[in-house]
Amino acid sequence: MRALALVTAFFAVAGCVSAPDVQIVPETVLDAALSDGEPRKTIAPWWDDLDDDALHGLISAGLESSPSPQIALARLAQAEADLAVARSARWPSLFGSATREVREFSEPDPDTRTDLGALGLSWDAGLWGKRRLEIEDARQFREQRWFEHQAVELALSASIAEAYYQIVELRTQGLLLAAQIQVSRDLERLIEARFRLGQAPANELYQQREQTTVLEQLKLVNDTRQEVFEKSLDVLLGEVPDAVSRVTRVEVPAAPEDVAGGTPEDLIRHRADIRAGYARLRQAAARAGIRFAERLPALQVTASLSSLADKAVTTEWVGYGLDLAVPIFTGGRLRGLEARALHELEEERQRYLELWLTALEEVTTLKWQYQQQQKIIATLASRRSHAQQALNAARNRYVLGDQNYLDVLTALRGLQEADRFLVSERRELITLWIRATESIGQPMCGDGLNCRQSWQL
Repeated sequence: MRALALVTAFFAVAGCVSAPDVQIVPETVLDAALSDGEPRKTIAPWWDDLDDDALHGLISAGLESSPSPQIALARLAQAEADLAVARSARWPSLFGSATREVREFSEPDPDTRTDLGALGLSWDAGLWGKRRLEIEDARQFREQRWFEHQAVELALSASIAEAYYQIVELRTQGLLLAAQIQVSRDLERLIEARFRLGQAPANELYQQREQTTVLEQLKLVNDTRQEVFEKSLDVLLGEVPDAVSRVTRVEVPAAPEDVAGGTPEDLIRHRADIRAGYARLRQAAARAGIRFAERLPALQVTASLSSLADKAVTTEWVGYGLDLAVPIFTGGRLRGLEARALHELEEERQRYLELWLTALEEVTTLKWQYQQQQKIIATLASRRSHAQQALNAARNRYVLGDQNYLDVLTALRGLQEADRFLVSERRELITLWIRATESIGQPMCGDGLNCRQSWQL
């Protein structure tokens, strides 16, 4: 009965200490609460919605070959190993040892041999739930590393997509600038002919030559930027930078027409960095519980089986014991460690709140910028339409003989300038879409489009 009472008392106190309570959503945005039991999910291939096979291949190659995801995977594997170590501490440790000692003498009996074998068992009972808290600490660390890996993959894929469309824009701009330079040179020749006939002033000719030179300079800058982004894309893919272009597309595609509806709190609730921050918060809470448990008594269970044999006799014996260690006086060290753990927990709480507020600001700003960029593109499209109408009118008047070809070239130059601005703004729109995708972990498209969910089982 006494042994039964001891076992009952042991199990009663083994789990009485728990970590301080923390919430996955800060109180300021508690309406978007997320269940702690929600399963982990990997990011969906959001780039599929861009419908570009070349981009899909580049992102797949980058996720496979770039060092960043491999580093994150190695860190995750380390956390998995730490969790396995923490779980193994729940079980007793069994050790075996064996020795043989030989002593030689200068007597008729030349030597004496002694064999000693022993099995030792040791188990830390982990009173007050300390062992459970240590496992929770390791588990939350693994969760943190897992979500960090998801965030790395998402950031890398977004960076590859941004660099890809930057190169596409620059290639398109290069073709447009080459066409503009040709038109500018044609204008220059026409103005020079009119100048020789006394029909155009000298300053008009010099201004046109200056415009040609400016366009040639822009072409050089454009080619330089394209080469820089090509090298950056090589590094993102985990490849050595070379002179081979990996992008052949020369048209910036249209971005999705709308961004996702709903509140920013709903949009960011599954972000990988949010979930990683929550895992860090729960890890800090578990450590605070561990520090409190360390101030309470600890129980160590030991047992051993030994065998001693020599030429004359063999002896075996069994030993066991319970060691109860009570921290009576430590000079305030344990209390100080607990206070430090609680302060670390409070620091982590504030960091988590800061992470939420930053994510809310990021999503809100990107959503507004995306909508404003759509208005800019609509205005530029109207401008291009007017430039196209002006060119058509100039050509018609030239055919009828009402004006010379100089007005046609001037109108054509205006249309080319509108095309260049429109290409830049369309690339900016798709870049905003990519960044918005990264900010919420899913494609930001409306309900009317066939978009993938941010997380899939």
